[in-house]
Amino acid sequence: MADAKRLSSAGKVATPKLGDQSILNDSHLFKVIGKRVKITTTVANHVLEGTVFAADPVLNAIAVNTAPTPPNPSTNLATQPGNFHVVSIPNIQKFEVLPSGGGGGQDGSGADSFDSVTPTIASLDLGALKAREEAAVRKLLEKEEHRNREVTPEVQELYDAFNRTLPMRWHGTTMIINDAVLLGPPYTVNDLKAAEGKERNIDHIKRIMEGYLAKKRSGGANRPGVATPIPPRKGG
Repeated sequence: MADAKRLSSAGKVATPKLGDQSILNDSHLFKVIGKRVKITTTVANHVLEGTVFAADPVLNAIAVNTAPTPPNPSTNLATQPGNFHVVSIPNIQKFEVLPSGGGGGQDGSGADSFDSVTPTIASLDLGALKAREEAAVRKLLEKEEHRNREVTPEVQELYDAFNRTLPMRWHGTTMIINDAVLLGPPYTVNDLKAAEGKERNIDHIKRIMEGYLAKKRSGGANRPGVATPIPPRKGG
């Protein structure tokens, strides 16, 4: 009987107490990425202190870099050697968020520690944002300036083709190309005109226009290729 009791006691395995399951909350996890933490696990009360590098709610795990924090706060952590540990979230017994200055933090576990964390927010370069906004507005205004609602879409398309490589502007429904050549209705190569002394520009503009019209008639570079059928090989 005594032997049976001893065997029964030996077969029992202590089940560790799982940590606070509120850690599984996604918003909690992502708030502590980049923060210094102190974690006590249910595995032999193992304690880790380091920086949370990543969190994965699907795998129920977090990665902690236990390498010491560089003395210079401006140091890029990505360039520093790391000592990474992957911790299973259900095995977390106690979780403390440490102050950014290091040292011990307030005791707390689970949601209390997470709720006290302010996520890191990068500063915005307002000057760069303003410059991007102004550049976008300027580009839209320039595009609108070159649009002529008194001509057909085909004529506007011809104007845009010239405008890709040459200075262009409208005078009524007449195109002024490269400040030298005029092109008015019906917008054929025979309608190209130039002021006295600038006639030599007509030949250059004419070649560009003829190339554009030929490409348009053939469908241009965007025309899908035609597959050439391959006859069956004789003999299998």
